[in-house]
Amino acid sequence: MKKLLLLTILVSMAICAGAQKVHTMVKPTGKAGVEIITEQPEGNVVSYTRSGEYLTVSLYGYDATQQTGQMKITYADDNKTVYLLDPLAYGEGTGVWVQGELSDDGTTITMPLGQYVAFNEEYNYGLILAWGETTLIDLGDDFYWLMFVPEEGVEAVTYAVDPNNGTITLVGSEGDASADYPNNLLAHGLAGIWSDDESIATMEWGTTFTPLNEAVPAVPANPEALDFYDCGDESGYTRFDFNINLKDVDGNELHADKVTYSIYTDEDQLFTFDAATYGAANGFEEDMTDIPYGFSGEDFYLRRVYFYRTNNGDNPLLSWRIGIQTHYTVDDVRNSSDIVYLEVFPSAIDGVQAGKNVVAERYFNVAGQEITNPTGIAIKVTTYSDGTTSTTKVIK
Repeated sequence: MKKLLLLTILVSMAICAGAQKVHTMVKPTGKAGVEIITEQPEGNVVSYTRSGEYLTVSLYGYDATQQTGQMKITYADDNKTVYLLDPLAYGEGTGVWVQGELSDDGTTITMPLGQYVAFNEEYNYGLILAWGETTLIDLGDDFYWLMFVPEEGVEAVTYAVDPNNGTITLVGSEGDASADYPNNLLAHGLAGIWSDDESIATMEWGTTFTPLNEAVPAVPANPEALDFYDCGDESGYTRFDFNINLKDVDGNELHADKVTYSIYTDEDQLFTFDAATYGAANGFEEDMTDIPYGFSGEDFYLRRVYFYRTNNGDNPLLSWRIGIQTHYTVDDVRNSSDIVYLEVFPSAIDGVQAGKNVVAERYFNVAGQEITNPTGIAIKVTTYSDGTTSTTKVIK
């Protein structure tokens, strides 16, 4: 079931908040007092880029890497209450706000622990904020078990606010994602733990939020088309994986809430997610061709979409390739990236690349993170002299 993906792609936990991040406050009946805030609170909203390091725990193992993406903070009119959107890098796109308090002098934000950043009402568990450190149990033969140890007596975390530039930094955390495995998994900081068994899902350290400049019209940098899987039937497991670049062609940060994307097949054919097929499961009533960045539902994730279509039968999803294009709309000015394609059936277009020169090759791991020295299974993105790209899966 796709719900199992919540262990590897947390945005699937947005099912607790409604398929399209419905702007309401959800109060699950399974646990008394659990409140998930999905409505943007009233106040002054400031957008930030996110940096630092974090680790993730999934069915497939552990990984430590750099934080990316964006978040928002709403400053209430009382000049004291604040709300942080998706405070964990692991949960970007979940669409949940947690409450904190700004100090009288405006130099610190205190965020109470124990708040839910996601909750699955059907299964009566969720992800909660915690503070502590990780520890490794050596099982021998290069196998390890990662444990979370909460720090006793800590009821809240503190962020320091730089009064000069507005940068916000998590206080008291430490770790090193660049260390050799498994030492890169040893860290102290803000964690997300599962409420049913208190096992760790993620931890982050060195977290820094940097205010974004005011949004202005810009041309978004190209996204990456990474992987495609055809389930062979219409069960809804045919999927397309991608990365959306939140920078413009000059390297400046874009505002995520002004970014949308579209899916194309074959000869630049725009794909429509029709409401009759996808609407009920994903919370929309009109056909969609522009999908907001971070839109979530049963078939939409931060870096993945599912299709109730296959390449078999009388109505194939595609015959050659699938692509993605990003759009950035500010003050009614809309700019778009190139359409970046993944060749699903390269043999169908023999000779199309003839006469093109390769100008760049980049590699990504299966999680969509760029790597310099690929080993095992990797995704290679090739850029040609005419500006087009192709994506292939390689084994190094």
